[in-house]
Amino acid sequence: MNEPIELVVEFTGGLEMLFSDQRKHKISIPNQDEEGRPANVAYLIRWLCDNLMKDPRKELFELDDSVYDVNREY
Repeated sequence: MNEPIELVVEFTGGLEMLFSDQRKHKISIPNQDEEGRPANVAYLIRWLCDNLMKDPRKELFELDDSVYDVNREY
């Protein structure tokens, strides 16, 4: 039941530069977050920032556990 979640994530449109200039990543994430809740997209985004992103400019990818939307007015 505690099997990790296997995913392939792909970054395009310039986002790959935040992830070591690599477009496709095969990853394995825990199926639960730090508090034991089922993993969701917000957890995936945090996990990507904490474990895969090498670029320090996290604000170009993430905003409040969501993906930054360049078309939204903040």
